[in-house]
This record gives sequence, structure tokens and C-alpha cells, in this order.
Amino acid sequence: MKKIINKFLAITMAFLTALAVIPFYGVSVSHATKVNNSSNKSADNDIKYFSTTMYNFNKGLFNNATDEGKGKSENNFYFVNENTDSWAQGTGALNRANTYFAYTYNVLVQGIVKNRLTDDGKLQFNYKNAGVFESPEKQISGREVYQNVQFPFVKDANGYYEFNSSKNHVHVDKSKKNGQTLTLESGKQTVGSVSSFFPFNADGNYSPDYHFGMNMSIPFYINENGKDENNNPIKFEFSGDDDVWVFINGKLVLDLGGIHGAIDGSIDFSTGEVKYGFNKTNNVKVIKAGQTTQTDATSTTLQKLGIDMAELAKGENNLQIFYLERGAGESNCKIKFNLQQRDSLEVNKTLGSTTPHTDNNFEFQLLKQNQNGQYEPVGNKAYTLYTANNSIESNNYKTDKNGKFYLKAGQRVNFTSNQIGKYKVVELTGGYEKTWSGRKESIATGNISDNKNAYEIQISENDTKTATRYTVNCINSADVTLNDDTIVLDYGKTVRHNVRTNDNTSSQNASVYGIGSGDLAKNVESATGYSKLDTDVDLHNGKIKIDEDGVVEYTPTRFMNSVDKANYVVSYQVGNGNRQDTRYAYGTVNVLPATSVYYEDDFGTEDNTDSTVGIVWSNGWGTTGGNKDNKEQSSANKNYGWDELYKNDKTYSDETAHYSDVKGATATFTFKGTAVDVYSRTNGDVGLIRAVLYKGTEVTKSAYQMKYIDNVSQSGDYYQIPTLSFDDLEYGTYTVQITAGAKGQGTTGTYYLDGIRVYNPLGNVDANSVAGKAYSEAGESNAQYISVRKDLLDSTKVNDLEASINGSLFIDKSENKVGDKTEDIGTYKDYGPKNEVYVKENQGVAFKIKEYDLDNNKVFIGLKSPQGKDVRVKVTSGEHIQYINLSSAADLYYEITPNEDGNVVIENMTDNLLSITKVRITSKNATTIKNSLISTPELMSYVEKFDSLSVKQDNNKDDSLGKDDIDIENPEDKNDEAVKPVSIWQKIMESIKIWFGK
Repeated sequence: MKKIINKFLAITMAFLTALAVIPFYGVSVSHATKVNNSSNKSADNDIKYFSTTMYNFNKGLFNNATDEGKGKSENNFYFVNENTDSWAQGTGALNRANTYFAYTYNVLVQGIVKNRLTDDGKLQFNYKNAGVFESPEKQISGREVYQNVQFPFVKDANGYYEFNSSKNHVHVDKSKKNGQTLTLESGKQTVGSVSSFFPFNADGNYSPDYHFGMNMSIPFYINENGKDENNNPIKFEFSGDDDVWVFINGKLVLDLGGIHGAIDGSIDFSTGEVKYGFNKTNNVKVIKAGQTTQTDATSTTLQKLGIDMAELAKGENNLQIFYLERGAGESNCKIKFNLQQRDSLEVNKTLGSTTPHTDNNFEFQLLKQNQNGQYEPVGNKAYTLYTANNSIESNNYKTDKNGKFYLKAGQRVNFTSNQIGKYKVVELTGGYEKTWSGRKESIATGNISDNKNAYEIQISENDTKTATRYTVNCINSADVTLNDDTIVLDYGKTVRHNVRTNDNTSSQNASVYGIGSGDLAKNVESATGYSKLDTDVDLHNGKIKIDEDGVVEYTPTRFMNSVDKANYVVSYQVGNGNRQDTRYAYGTVNVLPATSVYYEDDFGTEDNTDSTVGIVWSNGWGTTGGNKDNKEQSSANKNYGWDELYKNDKTYSDETAHYSDVKGATATFTFKGTAVDVYSRTNGDVGLIRAVLYKGTEVTKSAYQMKYIDNVSQSGDYYQIPTLSFDDLEYGTYTVQITAGAKGQGTTGTYYLDGIRVYNPLGNVDANSVAGKAYSEAGESNAQYISVRKDLLDSTKVNDLEASINGSLFIDKSENKVGDKTEDIGTYKDYGPKNEVYVKENQGVAFKIKEYDLDNNKVFIGLKSPQGKDVRVKVTSGEHIQYINLSSAADLYYEITPNEDGNVVIENMTDNLLSITKVRITSKNATTIKNSLISTPELMSYVEKFDSLSVKQDNNKDDSLGKDDIDIENPEDKNDEAVKPVSIWQKIMESIKIWFGK
């Protein structure tokens, strides 16, 4: 009995061992489910889905796109109607239906396509066409593409998958361009009198929707002997029309090209035989594309076609079917195979339809949950990588030790031999909005986690005979967003600014196309009207261009008085895999003047005749100075009135100036604003000028204001001095004409015009406008400009002080000395600077800003070294002390911070002359308050003692041009009246007024 039992156990163990070594194949790239056995649905068999891209063509539009307007050609690949398109006969066998051959419907036209796919899996035609199987994202006239279509096959008891249009049919929902699952309908389909495969026709629609195609990918595994686990031959069989090309791992195996009837093609992997057949005569003819001779189709072998069974047995393979219904006759499709499938986890990476294509890798990580509920990397896990065109790139990749792998847009990976458990797929690449989905076959499963950066999916035990495919899809979306740029110019100089630096990350995959005016349309499909790279576009105030790096170059070409607007455009490719369709995105560049703008003397051209464009020079002017620097100004929206370009000016601004020693020579310009300063050089040899201000753009006989200015300085040679100023104007358009005159008493003097500064060229701006927002961002809103000299010499703004006053100002000329302070005021002439305050070493000015609000106001002070020498400035406000080092002759503005009472003391700490021009006060909030400067004893006590001085009237003062000097209608002589001081402070003020010609 014991022997019997032992024998029984031995037999049982042998049987179990035999079962163990039989290979069981699990997961597939496809989905299996059952269709309800009701209505006209397919019978209750196992249904397997394979991923397919489907195409629907409009014959006329697509053929026209192929022709490109050049007419039909025998070298082009067309869609035809075999019954009506007689022109197709003239294009040779390539586009001729079989009814025109000696044999009926059984002639293949081989050689239409190359015998290998590209490295990225694209079908290569030998004949021109508009892009039959080009990537789905490429927009082609006459072609509609439906991606990720799940195409159904019936799996029978013998392990064969089959779709047979004589038994079943399907319908494509034309409204769903991505991700639909086709329902397998029972019975063949008849449309009108034609049968039987018309997936783009609904039942009951009797007008055939001819001309369509498919690109189907079938992954498979195989043993080297080409047989399944039951020792049955592995086979692939096709029967149908028209063009069909079947590739294995990128190599052409079946070539059923041409417009023909239902011709068969089969592959027997066990024998390697590849053959063709015709169900009516079993006699298939072949004509090579471009030839006329027909031959009998002959069988061949996989080996001859370059397919090595040993290589196929090493891993995952891909059989790819390209199918076309091209001849507008009967349509048939039968695909049958028993290619071995396995359970799989597939991860797909795609980009959103409007997301720019990128060739960069996206980093992923595969994790699996352990028994403690923690996720751990799945390291060294083998996978197969597919291209965006459904072909295998490699079946020999592995994750690294941290479970990481990489995908480009459009690629997918297939993991097989997966253990049961919960997996997490993490995308580590940032910068995109991520949309995740998961499926077990066609059933949604899994969940999003890790703040949308991962997807969790459960792989269960497979208790069926059909392979199961788990799919995780990750779509990255990031529209191109070009953020608007605003450039503020405080100098009439060229400016360069990179508009791409503030655009979103996705836009970096776009290329700069060009630029155009702001009124051009922003069309995502074309950039009509936009200039290409490095091409100037004229705007109202200037011209602009853009380079390939996104750097715009703007050059003002007239005195600015408005906001210039331009649109720049970038182009980018959308699509997965090969970049395909071109899209355009737009950003806006606003260019506007700051609250003050300085223009060089050579702004414009020498022969300019338009005073709104630049200075109009009469005869009698020349230029002087060194080599023109022509540097560009900064594009940073801050520190208005200060630029690196001018910080080292020692003489003329930007090295040059215009000059004239010709009596009557004129310089004329037109500006829009509330004030203007004209900068000049002063010394002992300069002369008188007359300046007339007119309202509007014309020089007329009716002057609005008129001034006579003597620019002489006895104490030294000073540069960039604002000797002429028209201020406190109502916002508007004004024209200034300057006429050079005599040095005095009939002697000729030289006048230098170095530059002009226009104030508030946009007037009061709305806080929500482009300019308002730009000014606010820079802390420059609601700017007021106050002349330090003017306010401090205005007795109505000075307290009546009876005590002795500490402090002193630099005096241009005294009775005894030139260029020094004095303790005994003698006779003074109004020679020298008119519109700024000068202080020497340890001298200073002190003032309080009336109505100052520490929380609302910012304060800037205009400082310069009129001799271009090093100056150290001490700014005291309460207990706060600030030092400013400067050496530029240019009038530059520096930010200072008064204390909460608005008190400021400015002192010169070096023995070189310091010039103080204007105070600029800005406000966060719009205000009607008009700030001003006043002085107090407390503030004046900060600077060196200024003793009480006597005053003498200068009766020889002569600072005006007489009627005999310049011919002008109704000139008015300027006379000064002595004012009796009523206090020590007023005494000082009246003296200074005499010194500086108040």
C-alpha cells in the first residue's frame, strides 16, 4: 500500500512540476472586456482592444494640399474615385484602380513606401503626399485625426484575436478626437450597395464616407520556434483593401500597396513564410511603383526580410499596421493573429494640444507599496520604450536603482512581469499642469496623489486567460504666456530690453518670430503683418525691432509725448514626438517717457525741419566735444533721472554739444509737458541768448513767455548747467526758440546747447493706465519737480528770522575774490548760473518739505559736479545721515529719505563745487497737495555760520539783450529793483537774489 501511495505522490508531483514549467503569459498593451449580448452588439466573447490612430480624409482638399497648386503628377500619391477619376489613369499604377489593369482587383503596387520606418517610427513614402500618416498634431488640409482609439478584436477559444468586417463592424465618433473606445457591433456593414468596412459611417447612412486610414500597434512576445505554449504556429493574417503595409520592429514585412480588391497577406512565424493570396483566383500580380510590367507575387521569408527569430525571442516586439481605403470602392478589413500578449503596466507621456513641443526628457519614478504601506523605488526594472509613432525604440531599458526612467513627449513605456500590489508613478519634472488618468483595460481605475504629481494604481491577480493591460496617462499642459513688458525712458537714447525674461517657462520652448505695431491682430495660426527678426517697425515716438533672443531695441525718433505699443510674436510647435504644427503667441511691449526725459543736443538729425522730432538748427551752429559715446540707456524701471550711462560725464553730456557764436542763430524745438530745462556750458566767454516760449507747434508773432539769459560765469568753466528754464506751465504743447546774441556791449559771445529736459511729458496719468502702473511700480507716481534755488529764494516761503543765520551759499563773483564765500557782500553782477544752487566745501542748504508724508512720498534730489570732479555729499535728516559720492557733470537724481517732518540738510564735504538742482517728490496716492520747500533756523544750524552781511546794489547790472542786438517784436527789458530787507534772513535772501538774478 505504501508503494502505491508513494507512486501516486510521485506522479502527482511530476504533474504539478510539468504545470509549473508551462509558460503563462499575462499582461497586454490592450484592454479586454466583454460586450453585452444584447441588441446588435457582438456575441459574448472575450474582446481585446488595441491602440490605434484613425484618419478620415477629404479627397479633394488633401489632393490639393499634395499638389500645392502645381497640378496632378505621376510622382504624387493621391486618393481617387475608381469610377469617376479618369485623370488618375495618367498618374500610372500608383493611383490607378485595378479595374484599369488586365487582371481585375488582384494587382499589388509595391514600393510605394520604403522598407524601413524612421528611427522614430514614421512611415516613409517614396511618393509625394501632403502627409497621410504624419503626426496627429500637424494640421493638414483634408485630414482629420482621431488619436488613442481603442479598436476591438474578438479573442476565440484557440487564442486568436480577430476583427473581420464581414462579421462585425465599428463606428468612430467624429466628435471625439482623442481617447474613444469603439464598440464592436455584430454583422457586416453595408452602405448603399457597397460593403463592408466604413468606420466613419453611421448605420443607416447610405452615402459612403470613403477615404480613411489606420495606424495600429500590436505589441507581442514570441518564442524562437515561432510557436505558442500549445505548440501551435504563431500567425498573422490580413485580408482587405486598399493599401496595407505591415512592419515588424520597423521593417517592412507585408507590402499590399495599391488600389485593389481584398488581397490576402500572411506571416507564419513558425516557418518564417510570408505570402500573398487572392480569394478569387489565388493568383496575385505585382507591379512595381513607377513601372508597367506585372509579375506574379511570390512568397518570401522573414529571414530574407531581415527578421531574426532569435532577436524577436529576446523581448517585446511591435507589429505595426498602416491601412488605407483609397479607391472609393468596396472596403474590406480582416485582421487575425495569435501573437502572444502579456500583462503590462503602460505609462504614457503626452503634451496638451496647445502646449509647446519640447525635446527635453520628462523624469519619472516607479514606486511600489511595501507591507508597511510605504512606497519604495522599483529599481532595475526592465521596460520597453515606444516612440510617438507607436514603434519600439528599445526593448532593453531598465529603471535605475531609484526606479527612475525618462520619457519624451509622445513616448510610452511598457512594464511587464509586474508583481501584484499598489504602484505609484511619479513625474518629477515641474513647470506644467498635470492631468492624470488610469485604466485597467477600458475601466477607469487608480487615483491622483502627491499634489497632482503622481498616480497610484492597483495591479491585481489575473485570473483570466486574457492578458490585462494597466495604463497610466500623464498629460502636461502649459500654454505659452507672454507677459507684457513696459519700458520707461528717462533719456532720449536707444534702449535694449529682453522681453522673454518674464515669460512663463513653457514659452522658452518657443522661438522669437518678429514684432509689429500694437494694432495688429494676434492670430494663433499666422503672424501676418509682423516684421521678421532685426527689422525696424515705426511707431509714433520711435522705432523698434527684436532679435532671436527676444531683445527688443527701441530708439526714440521724436520728443516723446505718448505711449508706444508694439506686439512681439513667438512661434512654437505643438505635438508629441516630432514637432509638428506651428502656433503663434503674442506679448505686448509698451514704451513710454518717464516723468522727465533728457534729450541730447544731437537728438534727431542735423537737417531736421520738424521741431516735434528734434531740435531744428538754423545756419551758424557747429558741434564740439570728444567722440560720441552713443551708449544705450538702462531699461530698468527705477531711479528715473539716473543712468549708468551718465555717471562719468566730466564735461558735455555724452561728450558733445552744439554751439554758436553767430548772432541771430536759432535752435527750435517743440515739447509736450509742464516744464523744460535747457542745459549749457558757462564760462567767461559765453554770450547772451533770448528764449521765447510759444503755445502750440509753431513759431508765431505772439509769444507766451520771453526770457533773456546771460550765461557768463566769472568763477570757472562749468558744464551741463540748466541756465534756461520754463516751468510751472499748464500741461500742453509748447515750442521754444532760442536765439544766440551778443556777449554784451556789442561783443560776440558763444552759446552752448548741450541738452534739454522735458518734465511730465504725459501730464497727469490715470493710475490704472499703462503709464500709471509703470510709474507706480517704480515709485514715481504723481511726480512734482521743485527748483531748490527758486523756492529757497522766495521770501513768501521763508520764515521771518530775526536771529543770526548759520549757513552760506557759493557766490560766483565778489568784489575781492572770484568763486568763494565772503563775509562782506560787495557789488555783484548777475553773471553765471540761474536755476541751481552751488555750495562749496562745508557749505550747504537746509529745507523742509512742506506737506511731506513719510508713508506716501518718495524724495529724489538732483545733484551734479559742474566741473566733473569728485564730490562727497552729506545728507542729514533727523538722526539719519546718508553719504553720496558723485563726479558727474550730468544732472542726476538720487533718492534721499527726509525724516518724518520732511527736514533735509545737504552739505558739500569736499573742496570741489556741488550743484543742487531740483527736488522730485512722488506720491503713492493721487493728491492735490502741492509740495514746496521752506527753511527754518533749526535746519540752518546744521551748516557753517553765515554772518550778517551788508548789501550793495549793482547799478551796472546788464543781463538782457537790447533791441539793437536782436530784432524781435515788442521785447521787454528786464529791470531789477532793490528791496529793502526787513530781517537778517530776508537780507541774505535779497543778496542772493542779486547774486543769482532772481
